[in-house]
Amino acid sequence: TIPQESALDRSPGDHNLTLNPSDRIIISNVVHAFDAFSGVSQMQRVLGLVKKSAYNFQYSVCLIIEFLSSYYNCVQSFISSTPDFKILTSTEQISLFQRNLVGVLCGYTVCLLNESGVFDTPENELVFSLFYDTEVALQAKNIVQKLNYDPVVMKLMLVCLAFSSNCYMVNNHGNINQDSLLLGTFRLFGSQNAYVEVCWKYLLEKYSFNHAVKIYSNLIKQLLDAFSISIDICNNNILHRVFLDTLIQQTKTLSIVDKTSTVPLWGKLL
Repeated sequence: TIPQESALDRSPGDHNLTLNPSDRIIISNVVHAFDAFSGVSQMQRVLGLVKKSAYNFQYSVCLIIEFLSSYYNCVQSFISSTPDFKILTSTEQISLFQRNLVGVLCGYTVCLLNESGVFDTPENELVFSLFYDTEVALQAKNIVQKLNYDPVVMKLMLVCLAFSSNCYMVNNHGNINQDSLLLGTFRLFGSQNAYVEVCWKYLLEKYSFNHAVKIYSNLIKQLLDAFSISIDICNNNILHRVFLDTLIQQTKTLSIVDKTSTVPLWGKLL
């Protein structure tokens, strides 16, 4: 089979690089799904409660752990609402989450830090530092400040990450070469390429070609930096490691499919 030409390979003046009505519907659906399952309001609630408690450490940790659980459910529901996920078999869905959910959580965190205003005030930043140390907070703040955050681009990129072949962020002892997703019939990269192409068209429409290239390359750079920080946190923060270990165990069971089967398409209730 001859691979189809990607939008990223076409010249800037190619008329096929303009957003068509179908592309705009995809963008609208992705943004709606993200907002439908957004953890921004929960994060802002936690920030407020921790500040009211005068930054009581034990109380703050309990709140943050509770938030992390709901936060995980937000990301899981967001990905589960996509049509690309819904056509997977149950074993393929489990495989996808095992491979990519923790990586998507990392990218989702970048969205959350931007949209909830964690680094907008010193008080909010202190809340973040209670659970993660000051150095991690400074590194995360640096990524947020350098990102040139475009919410549409970031939300499309989360879906691209979800349909990567391998976005492991922590050590996993499973045999990734013997799972049903890569050995099955689902065209994993077909989904990823479709969302990347829409993302690139959006960038070209909103920005000049040169600016679009800079924004896209900077986004990749900041995501890689975020992944690196996430790995360090996983290795050095016991509470975070326990949370991720629990998450990984959950993705190995069919219960995750039971939860996601009831998630409406694109988060839209009929």
